[in-house]
Amino acid sequence: MERIHAIKVAYITDKIHLTSAQAERFWPVYNQYEDEKFALRKKYFANHSRPAQNMDEDDSRKSIDDDIEMQEKMLEIRKRYKDQFLNVISAQQLASLYDAEREFKRMLIQQLKERHANRPQQELR
Repeated sequence: MERIHAIKVAYITDKIHLTSAQAERFWPVYNQYEDEKFALRKKYFANHSRPAQNMDEDDSRKSIDDDIEMQEKMLEIRKRYKDQFLNVISAQQLASLYDAEREFKRMLIQQLKERHANRPQQELR
């Protein structure tokens, strides 16, 4: 996990062209932002691990509502941090940050898929 974090830090630093002065102020804010998002996801997934096909109608409705609520809370976090980021980096850098986060996630998922595809398949018994 630490290795992925270090790679992400280097990736974002490069993609948004952070100066050393900006980086000094940016990373504490960004880490706090990431911690809040992680805590929200952790709380959500702790209560939502059951597959949809194993739920009755009421549980499915609650799960849908909870999912929408979690997405709204994620958006609230993003909105709340926007001004904090803009106190440290430019609007162009912030837009690039959001792009870089999506790109990094996409790359990570692709690498996991490739690693999984290259793994020898165990025989079914």
